[in-house]
Amino acid sequence: MFRPASRTDSTASSSDEPLVNRTLDGVTEQNAVYAAKRSRVLSLIEQTRDLLQDLSASNTSTASIAASSGTLNAGGTPQGPQSGGAGQNAFNVRAMPTAYDERSPAVLAAQGLPVLSVLGLDGSDAAMATTTGDIETHVLAAKMADALVYIDRLLLRIADTRSRVLVTGDLNGGKSTFVNALLRRQVVPDDQQPCTALFAEVVDASQNDGKEEVHGIPDASKYDRTDPFTYTAFSIDILREVVEENEPGYEMLKVYCSDTRPRDTSVLHNGIVDVSLIDSPGLNIDSMKTTSLMAQQEEIDVIVFVVNAENHFTLSGREFLQNAGKEKSYIFIVVNRFDQIRRKDRCKKDILSQIKEISPLTYQNRDQLVHFVAAKQTLEPNPPQEWLDSFTCLENNLRSFILEKRARSKLNPAKMYLAHLLGDMSTLCTYNHALAVQQVGEISGALSATAPAFERMLRIKEQFLDDATRTIEDSATRAHAFARDQLGNFLEGIETYVEDVEWGGVLGMWQYARELRNAVYRHAAVRLRRCEDFAVKSSVGCVKNIEAMAESCMETPPVVDMAVVTTAFEDGSAEAGRAAAMSLFVPLELGDFFDFVDKIEILKEYVPSLGLMLGGIFGYHSVTMGMWRADQTMVRGKTAFLGISLAGVGLFLYSLSDMKNVVDRKVLGKIKSHLITAGLVDANSERIARGTRRVLRLAIWEFQNQFQRVMIDSQMKRQDLVEKRSKAEMNKDEFRALGARVSTLQRIVQEIDLD
Repeated sequence: MFRPASRTDSTASSSDEPLVNRTLDGVTEQNAVYAAKRSRVLSLIEQTRDLLQDLSASNTSTASIAASSGTLNAGGTPQGPQSGGAGQNAFNVRAMPTAYDERSPAVLAAQGLPVLSVLGLDGSDAAMATTTGDIETHVLAAKMADALVYIDRLLLRIADTRSRVLVTGDLNGGKSTFVNALLRRQVVPDDQQPCTALFAEVVDASQNDGKEEVHGIPDASKYDRTDPFTYTAFSIDILREVVEENEPGYEMLKVYCSDTRPRDTSVLHNGIVDVSLIDSPGLNIDSMKTTSLMAQQEEIDVIVFVVNAENHFTLSGREFLQNAGKEKSYIFIVVNRFDQIRRKDRCKKDILSQIKEISPLTYQNRDQLVHFVAAKQTLEPNPPQEWLDSFTCLENNLRSFILEKRARSKLNPAKMYLAHLLGDMSTLCTYNHALAVQQVGEISGALSATAPAFERMLRIKEQFLDDATRTIEDSATRAHAFARDQLGNFLEGIETYVEDVEWGGVLGMWQYARELRNAVYRHAAVRLRRCEDFAVKSSVGCVKNIEAMAESCMETPPVVDMAVVTTAFEDGSAEAGRAAAMSLFVPLELGDFFDFVDKIEILKEYVPSLGLMLGGIFGYHSVTMGMWRADQTMVRGKTAFLGISLAGVGLFLYSLSDMKNVVDRKVLGKIKSHLITAGLVDANSERIARGTRRVLRLAIWEFQNQFQRVMIDSQMKRQDLVEKRSKAEMNKDEFRALGARVSTLQRIVQEIDLD
């Protein structure tokens, strides 16, 4: 594998220094102009690296990145807050979609955006494309990391005063012959069979104190010309054997050779810039070397691609040039062995047509960059003038491209790479900004859609559940008040229940009194049941009201076992309570209603009438007869006594007829007094209120527990949405700010003139 050898072995002076002793004043001025442009390009590369670092994730695999909101001034210098400071937020950058559904938000956001060139998926990555985007995002993170490494190498390459020229092409295309033709001597081995199996970097012997020799380098990264332990030196005469055998397993060869031609004609010994000619293996000599060559072309300033005129561009050659074209707009193309072609016009037309397709800018400058030569003819002692002239034209244009147009050959590839990279970064910022805007809209819509239901949940919580005891107590108070009202009205209207019992006369008054008592008991039981039913109905209504409100704002509202409420006074404890309440109505004997005083009162009312009647019939009969006999004149007295007797009979009969009212008054009075004393109203009102509290506690507290769980889950989901919206808002702002910085730097890169 080719790696650039240590740069400490360069003997060339910096291009920033005056070259009065080495060149003419015109060259010195040219170097000064180049130095200014190089400094500008280096600054732009560093700024691009800073932006890419803001966009890339170096510490995570999910592309979580931090970016500042700083901007660039007209000169391209960052101003404002810079990345890396404290307090910055992290946001995510997603890759462009590759295999999503056409209607997906990711695809819609990517519509109209260009395909990524530097940071996009290549052929090897495309196989990993999925519909989830996860793999693409990971690949993007890796691509950005690779770009950062490339930029670091690019900085070193642009800062280096040397020009590294890679001579490459397809197998057996005449690359080594071309290098020898540039040197006008046989240095690197060439043959009809491929000879170059490793990289050979040819430099001027002046960089080795004027001594010609070859250094076999096992590890190019450790090479130091001043340290003999980092290489093995041998004569240039045995280079062919080393290249063909390579028994020590050298990674590369460094060939120090002399070019005795004048500086104004030699490419290698030009007196202006140290030039390295790197003779490489053929692209298709084996897959490992081809891959290595493609990877290492980023270390190269100028690519000279040698094409066999008989074969044109092969598939591997096209692939290499297309990959190189991502950075290098101009590629120096040598069509070798053109002397072997009979129909030269047709061959030239076909090859130029291929170049136009592969590298448009190279085609536009084909007079300077594309040459049809016969390199082997140039090495002959007396080469044909035609081929000597064509190669001399090639050599002059190559010198001009490397030396006089260094801004184009060495700096323009960097500019082109920056333009492509910044274009990709701009596309990613636009794409991710669009995704963030979509996400903000979707999340805001979701929050707005769920807000009414969530607010209703809050009202339920505030009205019923935050103070469940108050809700329960309100229902119990209503049940208690209803029971007091119903039972109180019952006692107040107790006299109305005599209509349900039929009076059986004086002889049946004891039975009547018992039936009247039982009727009152039955009506009292009905009233008690009515009070319990009201308490149950009120409790069910309370729970149903809460459930209905919950259903209006919850997808899955809590489920309450209503049987607990509807059977509030049916379970064992309620039955026991009702039995205890009914025990207030203890059976009473009739004597308990008619005590001694009552009997005396009845006798005082009814006995005088009865005695008067009986005395008038029996006791006064003899007296009446004597008086009748003695004095017929007493007729008026008889008549009067008869009237009195009749009045007594009437009074007795009236007393018998009023006995029902007396019994009603006495029995109902006793019952009412007993019920009041026993606490019919108070005891049962409290019992029903207690039962209401008990079942509502079971129902509402269970509902409250379920509701709280659902409420917490809803709150967490909404909080998650709020956090996501906040993150999306931040992403939107960050990508907009970062995109503005990228656009400003894009404009500055585009405006720099390197011609």
